[in-house]
Amino acid sequence: MLYQKLNKLLEDYGRGGQRRLAEFLNETPTNVNRYAKGKREIPTSLIPKIAEFFNVSTDYLHDIDTIKVKQIPLIGIASCGVPSQSYDDIIEYIPVPDKFARDGVYAVTAEGDSMLPRIAHGDIVMCDKDAPCENGNIVHYTTNDGDSGLKKFMLKDGIVTLYPLNTDGFTPIMVKEDELRCAKAIKIISDL
Repeated sequence: MLYQKLNKLLEDYGRGGQRRLAEFLNETPTNVNRYAKGKREIPTSLIPKIAEFFNVSTDYLHDIDTIKVKQIPLIGIASCGVPSQSYDDIIEYIPVPDKFARDGVYAVTAEGDSMLPRIAHGDIVMCDKDAPCENGNIVHYTTNDGDSGLKKFMLKDGIVTLYPLNTDGFTPIMVKEDELRCAKAIKIISDL
């Protein structure tokens, strides 16, 4: 039943979930509590917003499927060539396996061919901003100047060198470690 799903999602969310959901739905916490306990029917108009809040499908809420759909934000394009300006705006959410659906994980679309053969133009690259970036990792980087892209990470003596995998016409970028934010690339989704 729908109210049981809502109750379970609120339990999984943890402390403050009812209040945050109420704010998101522009409802009172009392109404949300009544919906979750089955004491008041959940208005049909709220179901898509509840699904959005919990990053689940409306089918999941209606028991049409039995698998909870998890999603991560796709935040824009990451240059695989000449660095471009960074993007932080969420374009859409994309479904991912449970093991990748956690705070700090997002996706970007690769643009260019400096990371061939590993990353092709148009590939979706999932990144974890909470994972440590170590020498040899592919990272989504952003400099303090706002330049951004995908490159191979190498740190030595406080200087990060960002290497292209395709050296045909592409050169490394060097930046001080404290002038850079990195998220480790953890999965590449390619079209075949």
